[in-house]
Amino acid sequence: MPTLSQTLRGLVGLTVLALLALLAACAPTLPSRLVVEHDLGPYSYRRYQRTLDVEFSVAGNAAVGHTATYVRRHGDHPLLATAFVTVYDHAAGLSAELLERLEHLGTYDRSVVRVSGDWVHKLSAGDETWLIWTSGSHIVKLGAPSGREMPEDVTDTYLDLYPSDLDEHGRAREGTASAGPSQTEHEEEGELDLPSSLRDGSPR
Repeated sequence: MPTLSQTLRGLVGLTVLALLALLAACAPTLPSRLVVEHDLGPYSYRRYQRTLDVEFSVAGNAAVGHTATYVRRHGDHPLLATAFVTVYDHAAGLSAELLERLEHLGTYDRSVVRVSGDWVHKLSAGDETWLIWTSGSHIVKLGAPSGREMPEDVTDTYLDLYPSDLDEHGRAREGTASAGPSQTEHEEEGELDLPSSLRDGSPR
């Protein structure tokens, strides 16, 4: 007959397993090609494309891009919304890599805004509006129809699938998969650790 302590340990183990199963059941299942290939509210799904020529390339971290286009009829001028999902081999440091790239985009006004409870980067230039964020090993970029705000049906769907890792400063929250320094920050830390006589690569 099991002792009281053995019984309690068994109950705790079963409770943990039940919680893990519940969390797994609640986690969203990603689409097979990573973008949503069906209509989103009034926006009709039109086209999928896969590409190896990704916008935010990271040395030593291979990536594949997946894009989808959605159309809404608006008189004689259709409204187009786009989604780009890029998946990388490794998540660590991805938010810092994205932030570095965005800080050097001189043609766009960049801000960090809250959308559906998540923090994302917002880029604006003329009639263009883009929302960009990291979610684990993914970078998600949504484009609004020209001169219009991002459709809620599109943003809500993608943020449900890819919750943002970002905080209000556009950096990865502690404990998220994409947290960590960028490659540039790694190199700078390495230089700081070296004696001053060795930082140029040759001893004196």
